[in-house]
Amino acid sequence: MACARARVTPPQARATPLRSATVDEVLAAYDGYCRKLETLSASGDLDVRDVRAGKAHSLGVRLVATRGGRLYLKGSVAVITALEVVADGARFWFQVPSKKTVWTGAAGAGASREAGTEQAPYYALRPADVTSALLPEPLAPGPEDGLVLEADAQTFSLTLAHLSSGRGAARRRVWLSRETLLPIRTRSFDGQGDVQSEVTVGAWQDGLPRWIQLSRPADGYQASFRLSKVELNVAVPERAFAPRTPEDYKVVEVR
Repeated sequence: MACARARVTPPQARATPLRSATVDEVLAAYDGYCRKLETLSASGDLDVRDVRAGKAHSLGVRLVATRGGRLYLKGSVAVITALEVVADGARFWFQVPSKKTVWTGAAGAGASREAGTEQAPYYALRPADVTSALLPEPLAPGPEDGLVLEADAQTFSLTLAHLSSGRGAARRRVWLSRETLLPIRTRSFDGQGDVQSEVTVGAWQDGLPRWIQLSRPADGYQASFRLSKVELNVAVPERAFAPRTPEDYKVVEVR
């Protein structure tokens, strides 16, 4: 009885070669994208999630952000204001009307867990994370910084580290699409090289992402924006970033 032999099909070669780029070209693409963003005004939907506690909540959102860490964000559910966030670059004010409370503190901090409700982990939204996700800073390596390029079939990545005697911990890492040289993911690290925050973007239209997800892996916090309308570099008055705390609200200092 004759044995049937499977026909081996040779692997198909790529129709087009992979795009090549130097470290300077990838850096110029990323820093150039960042530098074109000065202000951003947008509206859409926001999901906040505490993965560890199993809590998630969705709400409509309007926001405006500018360089220097300034942010105004209003989240609503069925046209009722659920939270209002203001940051002026030095401090933030995180207001939850249902609790008649405002949490405030230094720009890099976030509201305490009491800022949430039974099902809505509003505290997962940190103002500094939002501004850095919407308006990312250029890598702009200095004379004592190291910059390493890595590539695979889909992406280029750059890792930035401050070096001392040839050694150091990663400070930031960015991934760009190999085809378009547009950003798709960024990571920021603490002084020990642990991941502090991560941002993933997609659904690009007119040179801007409409889907932006930011997370703090060590805390289990996530916030995802699905933006239906985006305006770039519009004029924003400074009064937009001034706190408006009702007289009967409790004010809690976050330390």
